[in-house]
Amino acid sequence: MTIKAIVFDRDGTLTDLNRTWAPAYKYMLSNLADGDEALAHEMGEAAGYDFHAGAFHPHSPIRVTTLVEQSKPWLKMLGREGDMELVSQIERWTVEKAAETITAFPDVKEVLERINQAGLPIGLATNGSEESAISQLKQLGLADYFCFIAGFDSGFGAKPEAGQLLAFADRVGVEPKHIAMVGDSLHDMHAAHKAGMVRVGVATGVLSAEEFEGHSDVTLSTLAGLKQVLGLRDMALNL
Repeated sequence: MTIKAIVFDRDGTLTDLNRTWAPAYKYMLSNLADGDEALAHEMGEAAGYDFHAGAFHPHSPIRVTTLVEQSKPWLKMLGREGDMELVSQIERWTVEKAAETITAFPDVKEVLERINQAGLPIGLATNGSEESAISQLKQLGLADYFCFIAGFDSGFGAKPEAGQLLAFADRVGVEPKHIAMVGDSLHDMHAAHKAGMVRVGVATGVLSAEEFEGHSDVTLSTLAGLKQVLGLRDMALNL
């Protein structure tokens, strides 16, 4: 089959999740706990984040789930279950701080430029918000490469469901079997499988190369490997 379009995950795939979001979550949890460090640490542990170390646990759900899901234990601890206004405030705190720390992996711009030169449409499907995705891509000078950007709140659902990916396929008019989904987590691979897309795992975020075994069609150690896999000189990926 020939690949005619590419859709990427964001965190852990295009951007360094730890450098970008770890400081932001420390800032947000401190605000959420109103400066109570013991409470902030307890809240962090409930979601797989070490507040004192300022780091995510290896398989923290924060790495793959939506902010709405992440916020549930925090809202319960505060006695504010279902408070979507507070969830919106949590989003503002994290996005505000992440704007200071947003970090793309070194090879991202070159890879996107090569794909763009090859004429392949590029999309983004993230479990973050659409607004934060657009803002961060603009800040990194990458937004113009993307013809489609979707977050969990864009109306297509969230990964591991296939809605975002199928919406991209519809937008660019390409059959899913001719689209590669590139991501760093099983959520990405499961979404790709459900959508009927080629699964390309990149071991720069949630999973190691070994952990992708049986879940991806192609596994890369870094995104730079995508250039070779795509065979850009042929303007297509033949598998």
